[in-house]
Amino acid sequence: MRFVAIFFAFIFCICSVAGTDIPEKLMEVEQLAFQMCELDGTVGLTWLEVQTCEVTYADEIAENNIPIPSEDNFLAADLNKDGTLMFDEWMEWVEYEESTEETTERSG
Repeated sequence: MRFVAIFFAFIFCICSVAGTDIPEKLMEVEQLAFQMCELDGTVGLTWLEVQTCEVTYADEIAENNIPIPSEDNFLAADLNKDGTLMFDEWMEWVEYEESTEETTERSG
């Protein structure tokens, strides 16, 4: 279940790969975590599913000192604001945040 713990480490953090693609291994882990945390039979994750996943894998999260995503993180990544975070939305959000971070660093 280590991949689910890794999921929480990355799902709502901005990866330090600005200007590059998200690593393929991370993508695979994320996709698997989205599948593992899916509970309601509908594609994508709701905030309730994320919370449930956090409880289910609490030991792994604690053992790996993984930060827990906030509801604000979830809402920010849910780009179409329908309450369900799709993998494609997460990808787009990470890419946007990376480009914003890169722009800020250049102008700062």
